[in-house]
Amino acid sequence: MEIVFVHQFIHGNAPADEKDVLEQRDELAEIFINMGYAISSRSIQSQLDLILLQELANKDCIVFNLCESLFGRDDLLFLVPFMLEHYNIPFTGSGSMALALSCHKLESKSLMINNFIPTPRHITSSTQYNNNLNGTYIIKPYNTHASMHITQDSVIRVHSKHDFDLLLDRLKTSHALFAEEYIDGREFNISLMQTDEGVLILPHAEIIFENYPPNMYKIVDYDAKWAHDSFAYEHTIRNFYFPEDDSPLLNEIDRLSLKVWELFSLNGYARIDYRIRGNEIFILEVNANPCISIYSGFMAAVKQYGLSFQDALDIILKHPIKTNKINI
Repeated sequence: MEIVFVHQFIHGNAPADEKDVLEQRDELAEIFINMGYAISSRSIQSQLDLILLQELANKDCIVFNLCESLFGRDDLLFLVPFMLEHYNIPFTGSGSMALALSCHKLESKSLMINNFIPTPRHITSSTQYNNNLNGTYIIKPYNTHASMHITQDSVIRVHSKHDFDLLLDRLKTSHALFAEEYIDGREFNISLMQTDEGVLILPHAEIIFENYPPNMYKIVDYDAKWAHDSFAYEHTIRNFYFPEDDSPLLNEIDRLSLKVWELFSLNGYARIDYRIRGNEIFILEVNANPCISIYSGFMAAVKQYGLSFQDALDIILKHPIKTNKINI
């Protein structure tokens, strides 16, 4: 059995958030080699590369899908699993529909709202002002991940029609921007994995914003994820330990997480990000293709649960998108 890593083409001068996929590939490849698998890799740079995935249909292989964007756009990442589904080639993670939906934050929010799943309110460039919209918002791209383009300056306060108009002016600088209400509270990352017994919710992880000064918003922005020498990176700490008083909150998070897994047709592994304000729970994002490098939040939760990286990858391999070709 051969494992074929498929990911987007990465330029040599690409930023850290893009080069991360190569680090994931190399880390996972080393583990799989130790497990006895043959390894190869394909980088998708053109439409022809997508078509040539058909060659894998004649191989005894499973694709490990690491594609996080395509042709410079995160919202096209679904094209790789779409082609694999078309060619009936087994692959890890979620299918094309789940990836397309989860990468489009506005469509994700619409689906959650229509199914009574709490998510922060939001504003688009076509929203009309009313007093109920006053509050604090984060300006975000609706079609990217990895906290791209999100900084402390992305947070804007709306206390009047004038403030609202200034917000709309910023949203209109790009067709892909929206503003999401800033929930001043706790942040949780919930990792999930498909197993033979069903969906496993890995240990709950809370992001602690350690010693954040009053003039900094508690958000996991680009610096917190990628700028290793920044204050935000060094002071966002992952915590897995909770008092008994948090049990009702964690149970409700579990219930919502399983509902979202089914609603988005997730598969293999995923991560759901939450913010908590008092007793109110809000889902920020559904990530159908989270980073699973050995230093990722997902693998930290795997380790906290008591599984080795090898154990987790073996489980992921055993639950690919269903095809008629093979089952491991």
